[in-house]
Amino acid sequence: MKAPWRHPTRSVGPVWRIFLVLAVLWIGWAGCAPMPSAPPHPLGDTTPTQFNTDSYNYNLNHRSNFLYGQMWYFNFVDETNDIAGVVSFGLAQGDNPLFASQANYSNAMAMVIPNPSVREPFRVWSEHFPLSVPGNFYGSPTFSEGPGVYELRNPAGFIDVLDPPDPEGDVLANTYRTAGSVSENGKTISWDLTYERLEAPGWVPWENWPWPYVLGLFGPSWMTYHMHMSSARVNGTFVTDDGQERVDYDIVNAKGYHDGFYGECLFTDIWWNWLDYKQWDESGNLDLSVVLHKPSGPLYECQGGWAECTPGNLRVYSGGEVYDFYRPEIEIQYFGWTLDPEFHAKHPTEEIITAENDTHYLCLHWVGLPGRMEKALWDLPWPLQDNVTFEFISHFEGAFYEKSPGGDCSSCDQNCAEPCTSCGTLLKTIDGIGWSDYVGRPLPLQ
Repeated sequence: MKAPWRHPTRSVGPVWRIFLVLAVLWIGWAGCAPMPSAPPHPLGDTTPTQFNTDSYNYNLNHRSNFLYGQMWYFNFVDETNDIAGVVSFGLAQGDNPLFASQANYSNAMAMVIPNPSVREPFRVWSEHFPLSVPGNFYGSPTFSEGPGVYELRNPAGFIDVLDPPDPEGDVLANTYRTAGSVSENGKTISWDLTYERLEAPGWVPWENWPWPYVLGLFGPSWMTYHMHMSSARVNGTFVTDDGQERVDYDIVNAKGYHDGFYGECLFTDIWWNWLDYKQWDESGNLDLSVVLHKPSGPLYECQGGWAECTPGNLRVYSGGEVYDFYRPEIEIQYFGWTLDPEFHAKHPTEEIITAENDTHYLCLHWVGLPGRMEKALWDLPWPLQDNVTFEFISHFEGAFYEKSPGGDCSSCDQNCAEPCTSCGTLLKTIDGIGWSDYVGRPLPLQ
């Protein structure tokens, strides 16, 4: 997952808030907080629609006296221009005065990761646009109005659904346009991009996933996370200005991705791995895609006998077929741990990810490319803990197999790129550039 918005610099705030939060923390740590309910769709098999993915539905889904957040995220990898880019829109909304500094605004973020031998990567954030000001935010409850209406907009930009689905809402739109401009500290990124869905279907790996009660008080904490376009073709313009040089990029048939979430939760409560990899065939069509969203912790239990019900999902799309793997079938090995000098948080520089069920096996090895990393601090007011998202442009290599009867894949992760004949039939070889993302444990209180 990607840091959806940046919060203001932490502040202590009124003393009564501090004592209240500390008291609630003590109650939670004492084991008095109730467990969340069992997950409604543990296998991520719900049908995606415009309504349960991108629609703005705060009034329908706001259930507790806690902070509601929503994000709309787009990325691309353009190997012709040797850059990667991100644009996203964020929303924080709520009525509880404890979170007054965290809520009731919309914003936007843009990021570019070019070849570091040519230019440095950078990220820019818009200001926080108060929801109380007319015209600062509009979010469509259906996300299906059609061209020119702008299903989402704030002063930084908009999202426009160019081909709305039928009124029943049982299919997803296939073409989005997003445009806007964000400036910060003398740097600017502007964009006008069209995302066209490829044949890989949309996916809702988490629907109303329950989390432990926040601080033992606000609950149930929950999130719906969707991959509206796990694979897309991107065209348009992307303009960067780092204060020294303006560069206009023509984006043609780049590899793209669009996802998002909504829910009531604290991101520092959970840490995760995410990746988005896809490769074209010789004709320039989608050959294979792999997407992963797997929290590494904390592991928790749910009511109804669900042990370790923290979600985790990986999907491979290849040859017109979908192959899903769930948390117990996914393993991640970390290598090259590095301490970030700015935020004093550790992150890996490479990972080996394996996924195995009764019929198929994936071995995937990514290595972050030097100088192609961006990071964002999830900054919460004391005494809540902060967290850092590290985003990498990485080189991926590996293989995807159909297992033989009695096939043994246990040693295949010794070298993901080498054929592993003991496992089964090789379906796809993986070799290319994609996105990977790591968020570790919350930072110590300061």
